This record gives sequence, C-alpha cells and structure tokens, in this order.
Amino acid sequence: MNEVYKVSGMTCDGCANSIKEALELNKYISYVNISLEDENINISSDKSFTVNELNSLIDNLGNYKIYEEKFTSKIIEYFSSKKTLLLALLLVLISSLSLQVSKDNFELNEWMISYMGIFFLIFSFLKLIDIKGFSGSFKKYDLISNIIPGFAITYPFLELFLALAFLSSYFLITSYIMTLIFMTSQFFGVFISLQKKEVIKCACMGSSINIDISTLTLIENLVMILMSSYMIIIFI
Repeated sequence: MNEVYKVSGMTCDGCANSIKEALELNKYISYVNISLEDENINISSDKSFTVNELNSLIDNLGNYKIYEEKFTSKIIEYFSSKKTLLLALLLVLISSLSLQVSKDNFELNEWMISYMGIFFLIFSFLKLIDIKGFSGSFKKYDLISNIIPGFAITYPFLELFLALAFLSSYFLITSYIMTLIFMTSQFFGVFISLQKKEVIKCACMGSSINIDISTLTLIENLVMILMSSYMIIIFI
C-alpha cells in the first residue's frame, strides 16, 4: 500500500535522507520518497501504519513529526491566517451595502463608488500609521514603486485622496484611472512574486499587521481592477 503524509521539522536534504533511511529500516516498509520543498512523504509498505507508529520510528532523529494533512484543516488554517484582511474587506462590503438600504432600488454604480471610497479610506488609514514601514514592504512587489523613486512613500496619501474623491463623487474619472493603474501594478507585482514563491509581507494592511501576500491579495486587487474598468467604460 502507498500512503502520503506530511513531515515537519526538516531544514535540509540531510534531514530528509535521515528520515528516509530510518523508515526503510523497518521490514514492512519497502520505499520512502520525501519532498523537502512541500514536506510530502510518500511511504510504500506491506502493512498499514498509524501516524504514531511512523513517528516512533524516527523519534530518535530529532524534532521531526509525521502527520496527516486534512483538506478541511488546511482551508481553516489558510483563512485564519488571513482573518484581518478578510475582516477589513467584509467591513468595506457591509458598509458600502448599508448605504443602499435606504434607496428604493439597488444602484450598482453608486455601490461601486461607495465600495471603492470606503476601501481606500480603511486601507489608507492602515498605511498612514507607519508610512516608512509600509513603503519598505510595498516597493518589494509594486511595479510602479520600482520605477518611480519615492512613489511608495506618497502612495498612502494617494489612497486617501482616492477615498475622499469617491466618497464626495468628485474627480471620478481621474480616480477610476488612478485606481486601475495602481491596482494593476500591484496585481502583476504580487503575481510575479507568488510565481517566484517569494514570501513577502503584504503592504495592503500597513506595517502594523503581519500578513503575507497571497492569492487573496490578487483577488482583492482584481476586484478593484474590474470595478474601475467597468466604471471607466460606463463613464465613456
């Protein structure tokens, strides 16, 4: 039988080889393959082993642990690590929708303007708390920041301008274009970093909240890209 588990605690190929050799000493285990990169361990054996039995075979090697990865647990862990960003986006959504409650009909365009205004208001506030700390993380992946010196420092103020513009309904076409440019730059910057498997702190929440860039960051940017693009088309 062939089983796939996870193993934690490995730091190098030597760790993986030590675990592989220890497991293959067991007469019932015929083959072990370990991937250091994704921490997967594939075990072929003539009998079924419990996780505790497998761990007993390697407990004298070091601080390694073999465990079963459950899909539901992985989902919960992922969203738990992103709860601050999810909460912020939820507040933006609820707040923008609440402004439509008193209206007879749901106005899509007005809701989008409110959403973008509240979005930039909340996220500019988080960035303005520590502009220097924010800029250090932001310029690691934002494409415009890599081209224009000082852009990362001024970006929180640009977001605040966009927030006030959307909420007051002034300079809308300028704000749509700025939003499209800024979010596209961030989207592709994050996409490139994720493709390279770089672990970079997401600057969207400022420096006071520690959260890494992820596919959720891409979705956040993509939503703003779609909204601003739609509003530009409608305006034209």
